[in-house]
Amino acid sequence: MRSLETQRLQIRNFGENDWRALQGLVIRHKATEVARYDHAWPTDDESLQGIARWFAEGDDYLAVCLRASARLIGYVALDVNETDDGIICHLGYSLDPLYRGQGYGSEACRAAIEHAFVALNAAKVIAGTATANTASCRLLERLGFALVAREMTSLSNDEQGAPIAFEGRRYELTQMAWEASRRQG
Repeated sequence: MRSLETQRLQIRNFGENDWRALQGLVIRHKATEVARYDHAWPTDDESLQGIARWFAEGDDYLAVCLRASARLIGYVALDVNETDDGIICHLGYSLDPLYRGQGYGSEACRAAIEHAFVALNAAKVIAGTATANTASCRLLERLGFALVAREMTSLSNDEQGAPIAFEGRRYELTQMAWEASRRQG
């Protein structure tokens, strides 16, 4: 079980009862311009109950909640992979559109990154986003990630079943770069 706290957030394991809040987040996210660059999420009750149950079974997906109210406002994900080059964590995140632009995404991702490097001893953290998702690109760059690749990709299909192709960006943050940025303040 993982539980992280920041000044304004509690980041904790999902519970099965979080499905309704997750459903609201997904529905609001799907209405945004950047949703077309993401995996297609279901919105029906049964599917979201299953996803919340699956999230609750592991430590990869963590609910991002406001400390003051315990309201679920997003999630962060750390997919941990052991490689010949050490532990590599893939960072994923999504914040309810109602709470974007208030620094919660930075705060949650910073906590997840610190957990990856300190508790999991990761060699690096990697992340990806669509080039068109400028807010996500800026977030990763503010957190110290370096752009390492641009590539055409597709995560979902349009109404006719054709892939929605877009330019994606891959970022990485090494433990050494993270430690150096912490020393600089």
